Amino acid sequence: MPALNGPTGYGVVTKTLHWLTVLALIVQFTVGYGMETVSEWVSGTDDSDADEAGVFVHGAIGGGILVLASVRLIWRLATPLPPWSERLTTTDRRIESLLEKVLYVLLFAIPLSGLALLYLSGEERDVAEDVEWQPPYELLDGDLLLAAHVAGHLCFYAVLLLHVGLAVRRRTLTRIL
Repeated sequence: MPALNGPTGYGVVTKTLHWLTVLALIVQFTVGYGMETVSEWVSGTDDSDADEAGVFVHGAIGGGILVLASVRLIWRLATPLPPWSERLTTTDRRIESLLEKVLYVLLFAIPLSGLALLYLSGEERDVAEDVEWQPPYELLDGDLLLAAHVAGHLCFYAVLLLHVGLAVRRRTLTRIL
C-alpha cells in the first residue's frame, strides 16, 4: 500500500492519521464521561476531595488531540485526496466536503474549549485531599465555556453520524480501512 494518497485510494499516512484520531477521540470521550472513575484512579482514592483529578488526564489527552489535528490538517492541505468514489453522488460529495470541514473545526474547538475551561475559567479543582488547583487566569465564564464544550460534543456526534452514515449508505467505508 502506498504511503501517499493516489488514484487507487487513501495512502497509509492518511489512514493512520484517521484511525489514530478515531482512537484518541474514543479514549477522550471515555475518560471525559468516566471522569469520576478516572479521578479515583489518578488520585488513588474515592475521596470526594479528589473528584476532579481526572480532569488533568482529560486535558492532556485534549492537548494530544490538538497536536494530532494540527498534523492531520497540515497533511490534508499538503497532500491531494484520491478521486471521489463513483458511488457518491454530486450531492453526497458536497455534503461530505462540508462534513470534513466541520469535523476539522470541531477537532480544534472541542479541546480548546475544554482547555479554556481548565485554565481560563478561574474555577478551582479539588485534585487531592486538602489540595485545590487554582487556574492561572480568570478570563472567561466557566458556565459559558462548559456550555460551549458540551455543544461541541453534540455537534460532533451529529456530524459523525452523518459522516459514517453516508459512508455506510454508499458503501464507501472500505476506502479508509
